[in-house]
Amino acid sequence: MKILTLGSCCKKSAENHKNAVEAAKNCGVEEPKNIGDIREIMKYGVMSTPGLVIDGKVVAIGRVLSVSQIEKLIKDCLK
Repeated sequence: MKILTLGSCCKKSAENHKNAVEAAKNCGVEEPKNIGDIREIMKYGVMSTPGLVIDGKVVAIGRVLSVSQIEKLIKDCLK
């Protein structure tokens, strides 16, 4: 499973990445990678960060997700 957090150095993006790292650890999957380059972010069609991508699919745009919300998304993708 490949998880990406999208967003540059803003507070919301940093919080979203921190939550994604914790959720991935709790679910036993690889640690998420952060993409901060706006050109790379736009390749996913994301115009408002933070964003979350799981296995190439954008699952959240423009909001910070809680650890439990991200865990649910990860578990849904593992099914």
